[in-house]
Amino acid sequence: MGSVDFAALEKARREYLEKIMKLFPYDGFNLEKWEELKRLVYKPLPLNVDVIVDDCTLREGLQMAGLLTPRPEEYLKIALMLRDIGVERLETLIYAKSDKESIKLMQDHGLGEMLAAWCRADKRDIDEAIRLDFKQVGISHPVSYIHFSKWPSMNLEDLVDRVVDAVSYAVDHGMRVFVHGEDSTRADWEFEKAFINAVAEAGAEVYRICDTIGCGLSDSRAPLPRGIPEKVKRIKRETKIPYIEIHAHDDLGNAVENTMATIRAADGLYDKVYVSTTFLGLGDRAGNAETEKIIMNCYMHYDLRKWNLKPLRQLALYIASSLGYHLPVNKAIVGDAAFAHESGIHLHGISKLPLTYETFPPELVGQKRSIVIGRRSGKHGIKLKLEEVLGRKVDDNDPRLMNLIELISYEFSTRDRRYPIGEQEFKLLARRAGFET
Repeated sequence: MGSVDFAALEKARREYLEKIMKLFPYDGFNLEKWEELKRLVYKPLPLNVDVIVDDCTLREGLQMAGLLTPRPEEYLKIALMLRDIGVERLETLIYAKSDKESIKLMQDHGLGEMLAAWCRADKRDIDEAIRLDFKQVGISHPVSYIHFSKWPSMNLEDLVDRVVDAVSYAVDHGMRVFVHGEDSTRADWEFEKAFINAVAEAGAEVYRICDTIGCGLSDSRAPLPRGIPEKVKRIKRETKIPYIEIHAHDDLGNAVENTMATIRAADGLYDKVYVSTTFLGLGDRAGNAETEKIIMNCYMHYDLRKWNLKPLRQLALYIASSLGYHLPVNKAIVGDAAFAHESGIHLHGISKLPLTYETFPPELVGQKRSIVIGRRSGKHGIKLKLEEVLGRKVDDNDPRLMNLIELISYEFSTRDRRYPIGEQEFKLLARRAGFET
């Protein structure tokens, strides 16, 4: 301990906090000050690759078991809100009557260029995409031997030819083509490499790495086929495909990490990388990488500021209501509890400096801070909640504040109460303590 210069550390601490406090607190949310604060506290890393969000909420997301089928006008509103956030490609289904009606409505509202049809490697699917006036198409086909068990009578060359024919057909009809390699993270690399080169020669411009059952690894040491960074490097080095995309499932809870690992691996290799995501992570089984999480990770850690973050909460609420989805209260970024504080320790920190327990200001993503008064909220929490209700500061020594603290303490100490105090009840107690609410 004697060799540690605590005086120098203390000086650095005070200087650091002084810089922060100049930016916090401030009256209302100020984006310019927040950006300065973000760079000071988090020191974002450089990223030399553009991240293109290819949102498939309207395809993969709608395949989630138990969801309502949205009406065409709800399809449209979701699509428009995704566009307004900055999503650059929207993948849709084309088979049901409601799909076709929704596609027409979205095209009528100027979304045609960003819509992409999801198709099987079947000319009939591509003909339908052409009839619906799509400009781009995603052709999906398995690449793992496990998935090939569905076609025991077909050999590998026939399977590749089937996809190549579909790609060539779409390209000949003037469409941009993405090829989705289903179950890529369990595919034999020698076969997958031949598959990628074949579709690239046929005119596909993007190959989608599909971590179909979420078994991929973000670890740079992990070998093929499950090592996602290694796969990105090998695709760049050993194939002719111009670009890559990642479509990660969340069966092991790693969809966001595996998507971010793809972005990091693509940095310096490609000028752009596509990320296939769904809003709220909606999708088959455990779902997919969340659009909002990928956007916020890129923004916070790599200072990508190409997206409009303000509508994130609003879109989450709209999707939840229109699809009959229960939005988890603790869902990161957009959940009801993402900026809710009840613990006294946390509330003390929030009262001094919100950054203590909030990574970023709630206003950034269309949220607001919520102070919940429970058994462990303490004086700081009660004062914060009171200031929230009154819309003004309250003096620590105000006798009415002490009255309110005693009233709330009584509620929890003598009645063995287990649930927090609601908004209207808090206002009633505040009036009993002498405040005008």
